[in-house]
Formats: sequence, structure tokens, C-alpha cells
Amino acid sequence: MPQCAVAALRKQRRWQAEARLAAGPLWHDDGLMFTTGVGTPLDASHVRRDFRTLCKKADITGVWGRVVVFSTPTGTRFIDPAELEQLTGEPVRSEYRMPGTGNPVPAADAVLACPLTFNSVNKFAHGHADNFAVGLLCEMTGYGVPVVVVPHCKPQLASHPAFGVSLQMLRGMGVRVLFDPKAPYERRLPPWREVIDALPIRADAG
Repeated sequence: MPQCAVAALRKQRRWQAEARLAAGPLWHDDGLMFTTGVGTPLDASHVRRDFRTLCKKADITGVWGRVVVFSTPTGTRFIDPAELEQLTGEPVRSEYRMPGTGNPVPAADAVLACPLTFNSVNKFAHGHADNFAVGLLCEMTGYGVPVVVVPHCKPQLASHPAFGVSLQMLRGMGVRVLFDPKAPYERRLPPWREVIDALPIRADAG
């Protein structure tokens, strides 16, 4: 298991121990790792509420009027497309649409690719658009739309010469890359506040 996942689970365990003490006799001991404040199972409404709370704390509510999520076909295995559609009001797009079907991709003020894997970073940099998400990134740079990329991969992969060349190529294309090769493994992804601040367009900028 990646060290970042281990660290997150340990943090969750500490939070749960504190929540158990605070709840006292109201605590439901169901043996679950991720629960409400009284130990009961989480449902979608709890996740949406906590997501809104985190956005409010990070001061990112109302940043954009419209958010559309894109994913590689493999990436859809690691997300909940239905939940993301409910949160954004837009379907998660991972495949090219056939002519005359579906709705076109809305015009973008900015594109955030986060997290972007070792494989997708290299594909994007070298123009290997073999899936919709990477093809879209290539196309958006051609249109001059601001693109922010946040790579995430093992240090062993990040040390590969091709990866460094790809990052240089992306920066040369005008893509903003947020990546610190010296960061500890559990902090390879920057804080969300830093990621949000990297986006050059805000809907409330008027």
C-alpha cells in the first residue's frame, strides 16, 4: 500500500478514536473505518455535505459557474462517475462521442488535470492522444486554453528520464506544472488550495 494511503488511514483512525470518545454511548461500533461522527455508515448525502464543508473552509465555493469532469477509461475505475455527476450536474466524459450524439464539450476557461499519472503525462507531452482525456488536453493547448497539470507517480517512476523530458516539454508548451520532485511521498500532491490558486480563471473575476 502506498505510504500516502497508510498516512491517511492512520489519520482517519486518530479522528475516529476522538469521535468515539466524544459520542460516548451514542457511538455505533460497526467496525467501519469511514463513518459519521457517531459511527454509523456514510451515505452519499454525508459525502456531499462534507465536500461542501471542505470547499467552504478552503474558500473555493462559487469559484466556477460550471465544472465538467473528464477521465481516461482506466481512471473511471477509481472514481464514482454517478456521484461526480450529481455534484457537478454534468456527466463524466471518458469516451469520444459519435457524430450527432450527445452534447459537445462546453467551452473551457481553464483545464485542470489532477492527478495525472506517469503514463498520461508522457502521452500528453508527446501527443499520443489514444484516449479522450489526453486528446482533450492536447487540443486545449492548441486552442490556447490555460492548462494546469498536477502529476502524481512513484518517485521511482518520476526518476525516469522520459518523465523529466515530458515535464520540460509541457512547460515549453505553456502548461503550468505543479510538481516537486523533492517532496516526501505522502505530500507528492500539493494542497488543494495551491492547486486551485494555480488556475488562472475564476468565474467571480468578472
